[in-house]
Amino acid sequence: MTTTRTTAASALLLLAALALAGCATTPGGATPESTGSGGADAGSSAPAQDADVEAAWLDGGRSVGLVTYGSSSCQPVVGEVSASGQTVTVELNDPEGAACTRDYVPRASYVGLPVGIDPAQDVEIIVTGGYTGDADLDGVAGLEGPTGAVNDEMLPSAGWFDDAGLVLLTWGSSSCPPVFETVAIDEGGAVRATEAAAAADQVCTMDYAPRLSVLAVEGVSDDARPGEIVLVSSAGDEQRIAVIG
Repeated sequence: MTTTRTTAASALLLLAALALAGCATTPGGATPESTGSGGADAGSSAPAQDADVEAAWLDGGRSVGLVTYGSSSCQPVVGEVSASGQTVTVELNDPEGAACTRDYVPRASYVGLPVGIDPAQDVEIIVTGGYTGDADLDGVAGLEGPTGAVNDEMLPSAGWFDDAGLVLLTWGSSSCPPVFETVAIDEGGAVRATEAAAAADQVCTMDYAPRLSVLAVEGVSDDARPGEIVLVSSAGDEQRIAVIG
């Protein structure tokens, strides 16, 4: 069995937001409230939450985006990750000491895969810790998979996790993830995601971390999903990347 530990981009976002007031705003203007399920102390006495879990290949098969559903301000934190054959076990907990909004949205957590996982073969993901659930991820030929070497390219990537939903991986400040004002199929059949302009007074931490965005794409069917996404910056610059799956 091989074991590794990874840090979810969503957790970095929350911690930085607590440290730097004004770096991020609560989606939809919702008021943070204590849900009674956040934090290590609460998790030690509360039963694990049954979770709907989905997953998407990212970064050439070196990582996955693990999708769960719940509060947008309390994205789960990834702990220990281990593998036995093609089964990956991921520890997932609520962030410690967090006040959570009462919305219910898909959130994606970054999970680096242990060496030995073959992305060309199907993978079963089992979630433990503060959440329990499982997801099956179909193998995709041609992916490199985890090598154990440091990935210093840090290029954006994306993968489908269901018929009309994809996870987008970008790299940058953990406290300033991209926000997309439009996501739609363009005339060429690709997904076109246009980033909203940042607020003039936005303050960002100086780290460089993985950030995961869950994007819903209307008009997509399982047998005709686009294989490319066009990222359009707020300045109008375009970047095309392949979508896995």
